[in-house]
Amino acid sequence: MTIIQPVVMFPDENARAYAESTAPAHTEGRSPALHVTEDMRRLATPWSVAVAKAKLLDSNRLQQGIILDPACGSATQLAALCTTLQRPGLGIELSGAVAPLAAINLEKCGQTANEDWSENSRILWGDGTSAEIIMQTYHQHIEQSPNIALLHVDPARPNDAQQHTLDEMQPRLDDLLNSWKPYLGKNPALILDVSPRLLDNQRTEIVDIVSSIWNNVEMTWQWLTQGRGRIDRLSLWVGGAAGSHQCRLVRLTKTGEVHTIEGSFQQSIAQPSNVQVGEHLVVADPSLIASGLGESWREMCASSDTRWDTVTGRRPTLISSEKIHHGDVYEKTHSMIQTSGEVVALIAKISDKSIPEIADIASRKGISSLKLRCSLDPEIQPKLQSQMDRELRQYSDYESSHSGFIAETNNGYAICKEYN
Repeated sequence: MTIIQPVVMFPDENARAYAESTAPAHTEGRSPALHVTEDMRRLATPWSVAVAKAKLLDSNRLQQGIILDPACGSATQLAALCTTLQRPGLGIELSGAVAPLAAINLEKCGQTANEDWSENSRILWGDGTSAEIIMQTYHQHIEQSPNIALLHVDPARPNDAQQHTLDEMQPRLDDLLNSWKPYLGKNPALILDVSPRLLDNQRTEIVDIVSSIWNNVEMTWQWLTQGRGRIDRLSLWVGGAAGSHQCRLVRLTKTGEVHTIEGSFQQSIAQPSNVQVGEHLVVADPSLIASGLGESWREMCASSDTRWDTVTGRRPTLISSEKIHHGDVYEKTHSMIQTSGEVVALIAKISDKSIPEIADIASRKGISSLKLRCSLDPEIQPKLQSQMDRELRQYSDYESSHSGFIAETNNGYAICKEYN
């Protein structure tokens, strides 16, 4: 096997000119101006997410040393880790077209904050699985031999693949981790980003790979969601990076707040029964079910008997006899809710012919707007929603500004009045 000799990428004028012509600097929210191509931006971790992840690390649990990313791409996550933890970073990128962008991005983040960590930070163009020659090159270049405090990697995956095998990840995790094992010690700190669509047996395969290299090391699976009914990131945190529990769910809000729920994996089981008018319905974030923390969340937020009506799909539904609990954990528990309200009416079906009747029922219950939050044909749903909006505008004289929604239940559909 031919070993690629790594090359240190200098963020000089030539690299800056190349970066600006190839991928003009771009900001998102509070992010630094980073050079990322359109294709890279589609797959890259947003700066806000990268920083939120970095802040979850306990720096005191990490040994002294550098942050390593052996497949760093644009270096967005590496720069966020270096900035947050105040540690130098070493990034390796296999693509000669991307490595100069990474070098400029890492330098920019260091200069923006005038950080000391940037002095010994480097981007190498090379093969991230060639640990020995990478470390030799890096140590020679900075004339020091620091340890590795944390390894972070987000392997490339097939584009537009709903599912893929572990063998299709580049670099392969087993090859990568075995190569870096001599430099990571007996209790390494690792963050392994993987596809949120991985099957349970594939997650088990990853745990087995790590366990075969470091026996009895602590591990935490982390799910991260920004809402919108989907899981945005899935990662395995190992050793010094692991949390105190088996599972952790992170909710990153639009304002940048981070709410976490931790615990052991426990499967949520639906107990379908006829939903009644007067009960309270919650459409929860599906990440609660995927992470196995639905029961931990339910114990925190429920002040009465509750039951899962549905635990599959993008809209897991919880039914309660009372309104969801308001307490010390209100912000945390409610960040995991898509919508919630009181059931004011039940209907058997939704169609273009039934919309006028549904609108009339809603208006009589004091609801002025009604969103369809249920599984419908994506080609039909917008048309039905537009028809609903038109119908309800006819009742604008009613003295009400309550919003509502329709949710799918075990025994049909429920019209719910949202909580103020």
